[in-house]
Amino acid sequence: MDKNHVILELFQHQVTCCCPGEKHQHMIEFFPGDVWTITDERKYVDCLGWHFLIVVNEEYQFFMQVGEIEELYSEGTICSILDLDLRINHLGYKINEALDAHDRESFLSFADELSNIQEIKNKMNTEDVHAF
Repeated sequence: MDKNHVILELFQHQVTCCCPGEKHQHMIEFFPGDVWTITDERKYVDCLGWHFLIVVNEEYQFFMQVGEIEELYSEGTICSILDLDLRINHLGYKINEALDAHDRESFLSFADELSNIQEIKNKMNTEDVHAF
C-alpha cells in the first residue's frame, strides 16, 4: 500500500478519542485535496482487526481500520498521489485524442474532469503538502 494518498471526495469518518479520563466519539470531515500519510504504526483491536495510524495534512492523526482504508480506495474516494498524477496524464491524452477526432462532447467531458483533478492537486500543493 502506498504511504501517501489524497482525498478526492468529501466524506466524514467517526473516530474514538481516548483522551485521559474519558472516551468519546468525534466526527472528522475530509475535503478534496487533503493528504493522508499512512504510517507504519499500527495496532490490533480485538474483534475489529488491524488499524493503521494516518497523519492528515501533517496536522493531526488518527487510527483507521485497514478494511475501511481499502474500501475508500476501491470506491475512488481516496487515491495514491502517483495514481493522481497518472490520471492527469491519461486525461491529457484523452483530451488530445478527442481534439484529433473532433469529438466535442468527449473533449468537454475529459476537460471538465481534468479541471476538477487539477483543482484537487493545486489545493494539495497550496497547503505546502507536496508529492512525496
